[in-house]
Amino acid sequence: MLSHLSLRLKAFRARERTRWRRHFPEWLQENATKVLKSAQGEQHVAEVLLGLAGRLAQVLPSLDRGPSVLDDRSFATTFQHRLSWISYQEEITGSGSRLRAYCDITGSLAIFDLLVREISAEFSLPGVEGEIDVTLRLAAAAESWREPLVAAGRRMLSIGRYDEAVDCARRTLNVVTACPVSQRLLIDALRERRRAGGMIDPVEQNGLADLQGRFCPRPFEVLVSGQSTRWNEATNLTEQVMGSTYLCDCAAWLPFVAGNVVESDSPEAVWNSDQAQEIRRSVLDGDYSYCSRTLCPAIVNDALPRSEEVTSPRLRRIIERRETVLEDGPRLIALGHDSSCNLACPSCRVGIIVADKAQNERLDRARDGVILPLLRGRQVGLHLTSWGDPFASRHYRSILEALREPEFDGVKLYLLTNGLGLTPNVWKAMPHLAEKIVEVRVSVDAATKETYENVRRPGRWEVIRENLTVIGEMSKAGTFRRNRFAGGMKSISSDLFLDGNNPISFALAFVVQSANFREMPAFVKLTEEVGADVVVFQRYYSFGHEGAAVFSAKDVAAQAHPEHEQLQAILRDPVMQSPRVLQTFIGQLANRPSS
Repeated sequence: MLSHLSLRLKAFRARERTRWRRHFPEWLQENATKVLKSAQGEQHVAEVLLGLAGRLAQVLPSLDRGPSVLDDRSFATTFQHRLSWISYQEEITGSGSRLRAYCDITGSLAIFDLLVREISAEFSLPGVEGEIDVTLRLAAAAESWREPLVAAGRRMLSIGRYDEAVDCARRTLNVVTACPVSQRLLIDALRERRRAGGMIDPVEQNGLADLQGRFCPRPFEVLVSGQSTRWNEATNLTEQVMGSTYLCDCAAWLPFVAGNVVESDSPEAVWNSDQAQEIRRSVLDGDYSYCSRTLCPAIVNDALPRSEEVTSPRLRRIIERRETVLEDGPRLIALGHDSSCNLACPSCRVGIIVADKAQNERLDRARDGVILPLLRGRQVGLHLTSWGDPFASRHYRSILEALREPEFDGVKLYLLTNGLGLTPNVWKAMPHLAEKIVEVRVSVDAATKETYENVRRPGRWEVIRENLTVIGEMSKAGTFRRNRFAGGMKSISSDLFLDGNNPISFALAFVVQSANFREMPAFVKLTEEVGADVVVFQRYYSFGHEGAAVFSAKDVAAQAHPEHEQLQAILRDPVMQSPRVLQTFIGQLANRPSS
């Protein structure tokens, strides 16, 4: 009799534990509406949650198999795919978010937290320790899933296990380096480590610094266009959103979307959007809520000036009047919204991308309605391109062609290119380019044919080598605009991004990874051979296009990498102290904490 009652009691408790699943749509609406928000209102949140409930309902029955399902790769990856759908709903964020990052997971993380609590209770793994067990097992099974790693790290931090929280943060940053919630977890965990007397390296210390009273001019000077991602209901897949804009040189340094140059009707709607004003507010208030404290060179190198040190009349006015709406437009525009490129470098993409006819029609409208009006009749720097290649893109070439007209005489041109399309014939066909060029930066990533044709696929070494020689000769001859203003004469109206006393017209760039880092000294010598002014060594970023394991195998700057000490030895090579080596980014390569 007692045995029978015991069995009935266990069955009753099991039914109670799974009640949330038996009434899942209602459970999700009741709980998730408290942790999500949308600019379109509560009804939109409810509609999105109805769609999410249908997706998750297809995976949750697998929980009937018991705790062992947490270690099943198929279950974990299906769970990940079903849940990640909500991350691509452009208007949805976690309730505590004011802006949305291009790699946003605040919404999916909020839902995941709710699900973990129920799953751990159902499997009799209660409390924080039980929830940590659930999250870590799912993370291990799926391999490249940010939400469980962040959820685990936050819970570890809540019970004082800050070193393990740091490890979780670094693992999730290996999935997407620019992820703001992952960076926040890392900063919070490092702060706790410091409070407990643990070791913090200098770069980390700078990331933890109080930035009250510091000023960054970038959101008041710079407009960058790029991409974000959304869900296409027709194909049931993600799609790229062209034109998302950012207010910093690199979207990874300030990954929150401020507008869209392709979808907006006017320059004003992009430059002075509500999002742009909020980002500027965060700088003026000194909280830097949207800036990366792990990637921004100005922060990690402790190079942000104090507000009282800023002397530019324009910037002084902005600081003193606390201006977030700017009437005079950006000083530097960096375009990267067209991904078209003739290369498929493993460091940034998995295949060659070329805009199709429909995309080019939208890009033409953006050019005529937003981009050229931002450039017309103004003293402004134009950076082509922060993504893709200016000579592989029909859209970018049409902008370069438009610069022939006198109304664009005030445009100063920065070219970032893979260099393969910048042939002697192109220079002849577009003679006005040299008159406008302030700087040419060529991404090469190698000093030998074998390595180049591995990391810059399907580039040809002979072509790039010849093109570099031609560019170097033009720079040495003083052809480019910046060379013509040496000797302290200001060449640009902005007080920010040019230094007439130290003209740089030709630069080479090198993304440091396991496949090429041994060639860094040789690359410095190559810079000298072709007559480049500087070489920029940049750390390897994860853009989410490859799994965390693949990224970790390439990220030689991480202390855990088996070749990390070899990289450190190379950084100590005297040739790396050459005045041609731009030291700004070297600190991110030297003894970076392990992933």
